[in-house]
Amino acid sequence: MAEDWQDRVKNIAAGLLTLEINTVEKPNMSASKMPDMPLALHQIVTLYADELDTNGFHITDGLLQAAQKRIDSAADPAGLAVLENWTFKSTDTGSSALTNGPKTFEALQWAAFALKQQLKTVQPATADRAAAIDVEQALLSRIITNCRQLRQVTVLLRQQFATLDTNNALFDGTVEETTAALFKHPRPTLVYDTDVVLLVRKAWDIGLEQVLFQTAMQVDGDVLVRVAPGLDKDKRAFYAELHRSTVQTGIQQWRSLFDLVSSLIGAAGKLLFQRGA
Repeated sequence: MAEDWQDRVKNIAAGLLTLEINTVEKPNMSASKMPDMPLALHQIVTLYADELDTNGFHITDGLLQAAQKRIDSAADPAGLAVLENWTFKSTDTGSSALTNGPKTFEALQWAAFALKQQLKTVQPATADRAAAIDVEQALLSRIITNCRQLRQVTVLLRQQFATLDTNNALFDGTVEETTAALFKHPRPTLVYDTDVVLLVRKAWDIGLEQVLFQTAMQVDGDVLVRVAPGLDKDKRAFYAELHRSTVQTGIQQWRSLFDLVSSLIGAAGKLLFQRGA
C-alpha cells in the first residue's frame, strides 16, 4: 500500500516536469465539465467519428471486425496490412455499434490514416484551400496519435477492472450499455492512474479545435512557444494577450503544485522514519 502511494506521488511529480498551455478557439461551448471516464471516451469517439463521416470515411462493421482481429493478433503482419489498405467507399454506412473500447479506437486510427493519405494527393487550387488542408492534416494527426494511445488505455482499463461484472460495458460497450453499467446500483468504484486521467482529459478538452497558441515550459528552463499561421493582426494580438495572461496563471499554479508535492514527499519521509524508529 505504501509503495502504491509512493508511486502515485512520483507520477504526479514526473508530470510536473513540463507545463503545457494551449489557447484554442472553440465555437458552441457547452461549458460542461468532463463526465465520468467511460462517457468521456464515448464523447471522444463520437467527435472523431463525426469528423471522419463528414469526409466520407465511415467506421463500418467490417472495419471494426478487422480492428478487433488486429488487436487479438497484434503480432500478425497480415492484420496490419488489411487495415493499412482498407478501402473506404462513399456508399458505406457507419456502424451503429461504436463502443468506447480498443477496437473502435483502432478503427478510428486507420480511418484517419486513410483520409490523411488521400489529402496528401490533393492539389489545392488556392492558398486558402492549401491552408485548410494543412489544418485538416494536423487534426488527423491528432486523431491518429490520440486513438493509438486511447486504444492502449482502454485495454489497460479493461484489465484493471476485469473483476467487475460490468467491465465490458464500461470500457467496450455502446453508449447505452456504458450508461446503464455506470449508473447501476450500487455504482462501481472506479479509480484511475493519474497519467490515464491526464491523457483522456487532454483529448476531451482540446477535441478537434485548432490550437492558436501553445507554450511548453520545461523545469530546466527551456520554453517553447508555437503560434498558428494565418491569424490576422487584430486576432493575433487579442489571443496573444489572452495567452500571455493564461501562461502567467499557469506558472503560479505550477509553483503551487510543486510546493504541494514537496510537502507530501517531506511528510511521507517523516512518516517512514517514525515507523522505522
